[in-house]
Amino acid sequence: MAGISRGAPNDVRLVSGPAPEGASGLCSASHRIAAMPADTAFDRAVADSNTGGLVWPAEGWSRVPFELFTSPEIHEREDERLFRGPNWNYLGLEVEVPEPGDYTTCHVGATPVVLVRDEGGALRAFVNRCAHRGAEVVRRPRGNARGFTCIYHNWSYDRAGRVVGVPWEKGRGGAGGYDAAFDKAQHRMRPLRVASWAGVVFGTFSGEAPPLEDYLGPAICARLSAVFARPVTVTGYQRHTIRANWKLLYENSRDFYHAPQLHKFFGAFGIVQPDQAARAEMWHEGTHCLLTIYQNPGARKQRTKLEEPRVAAFRTALPENIAISIVGIFPNCLFTLIGSAFSIRQFRPKAPDRFEVVYTYFTYADDPDCLREHLFQNNQFGPAGYVAMEDAEVVEKLQARIALGGDKGAGLVAMDGTDTTPDRIDHMVSEANLRAMWKGYARFMDFAPPETGGSGAGGERSPQ
Repeated sequence: MAGISRGAPNDVRLVSGPAPEGASGLCSASHRIAAMPADTAFDRAVADSNTGGLVWPAEGWSRVPFELFTSPEIHEREDERLFRGPNWNYLGLEVEVPEPGDYTTCHVGATPVVLVRDEGGALRAFVNRCAHRGAEVVRRPRGNARGFTCIYHNWSYDRAGRVVGVPWEKGRGGAGGYDAAFDKAQHRMRPLRVASWAGVVFGTFSGEAPPLEDYLGPAICARLSAVFARPVTVTGYQRHTIRANWKLLYENSRDFYHAPQLHKFFGAFGIVQPDQAARAEMWHEGTHCLLTIYQNPGARKQRTKLEEPRVAAFRTALPENIAISIVGIFPNCLFTLIGSAFSIRQFRPKAPDRFEVVYTYFTYADDPDCLREHLFQNNQFGPAGYVAMEDAEVVEKLQARIALGGDKGAGLVAMDGTDTTPDRIDHMVSEANLRAMWKGYARFMDFAPPETGGSGAGGERSPQ
């Protein structure tokens, strides 16, 4: 039985400080997995395995164990190894924080984070947790501030998250206070390393993360540079909670196979047809994916008319005759670039069966026509979008049925080569990019590969 068994510029800029203290070792394979009920696969295996104690199904990368979507232990392990490990996580756009004191908030996995521009113009990021008692410090989602003050005991911080004020530090009326050894300069909200590419800002907790340019890879760097070569403006935000595991939607975003089958809207309005020229390029052990679908000059005319035709009017704002580009940057974001509808989806896992998606919508600031088209075409996306709501519903239904199975069994992703995991495919009739993703995911989670082994490598180097 398949299952888990135990056994803006075109250059990167480092824009804030050295690696945080204690960053090394965040991704240690020594993570202890809590005991599980005896009927689970985890409990049936050898506790001291040097591969994280998990072995992928012997059938190979074409099997995706359902336990990945339901296990609390795997959920916790992902937060440690993926979100707080040696990966770069999307934090925001530079255009969201253009002036000193501008800030925006987000989550890296389960951890709340603040991105802020300091008085010198540098970008800073730190954990939104008071160094005193752990309370939330920055309570608004975005804004401008000279500094930040915790409401609990009024400890105050500068724009880099350093403590600059402690009430009654020296006592009051000659009584109490901290002793002479207390030095507020030694206390701060935990910083992240921050770097940006083409105006897109990323952060990491780990000193072991590679340079951002190497992490993103040449294809994604080139695509981001092309998309952000013109000035952009943020047009709004949305967020919603999906009752499913976050990986189901991350996988869905790179699934060529599902688009013409599930999203009839695309076919009805000639946006996506299965015979269009398409390409998927994988990187970072296969976990990143740059998906590109090119315009089809011979696309059939719209079969359906809308009362507001501009919702489906399709004039792409992308370069190189690209109709659709989905940029998946593991582990926490998707750039969805379709026609003139541009958005970024940031994932915040909350539980094995629940995650939040935060949408950031943006378009070109120098093109009024693009802005108008963007506003109408965005009806396809977001929580109530004609297309996006179908993805949300289908992954929720997947999650519900997987949970009914008591974590037994596995999904099948065997189209186009059964167990191959290439770094590029050039057509839409394939699930090979899904297999590449799961192969890389297993490596970063330190799960043992299938005993039969998989063929090919996903990304820039083989995980063998």
